[in-house]
Amino acid sequence: MDIRDFSMDLFSLAGKRAIVTGGNSGLGQAFSLALAKAGADVFVPSVVDDDGTTRALVEAEGRRYAFLEVDLTAPDAPTRIVDACTRALGGIDVLVNSAGICLLDDVEAFDRAKWDPMVAVNLTAPFALGHAVGKHLVAQGSGKIINIASLFAFLGGQWSPAYAATKHGIVGFTKAYCDELAQHGVQVNAIAPGY
Repeated sequence: MDIRDFSMDLFSLAGKRAIVTGGNSGLGQAFSLALAKAGADVFVPSVVDDDGTTRALVEAEGRRYAFLEVDLTAPDAPTRIVDACTRALGGIDVLVNSAGICLLDDVEAFDRAKWDPMVAVNLTAPFALGHAVGKHLVAQGSGKIINIASLFAFLGGQWSPAYAATKHGIVGFTKAYCDELAQHGVQVNAIAPGY
């Protein structure tokens, strides 16, 4: 490929179908809009629907939007999400594990009541959904899993040992899947927004 052959079409996601957990608020909503702008249809599983803003943003880009109200930590959530996305959009090409929570407290007061829900949402749910979607992507021989990490994965941080630990875990999980799934045409990456 010659440099003159470069085209922005190389970044096109036209015809792709993307799941964005927590894709109707915060960074997740930004990812949903970015994917739609690149040409992807967007499926958002989240504990609550927004006021229609995310749907309007995605559909304004001429893309399809589907929503499923679901607790990502429920044992049947991965199966429900894969089935609902496949029904609504016709398949899955991209998974963005974006949903997360950050409970804050002094280290002396940060107990299991704060630790356990953060591990469930920030680490176990992305693993479970990545496992379910990964099977689908391996079967089709292509796809992408993007896990949202944080600078806290590398720097630690005050008031939330569980956030730093779960985001560090996401990086390790990503590396393990990256090494194994690449041989099946599936790319797995982590990005660490600067917060």
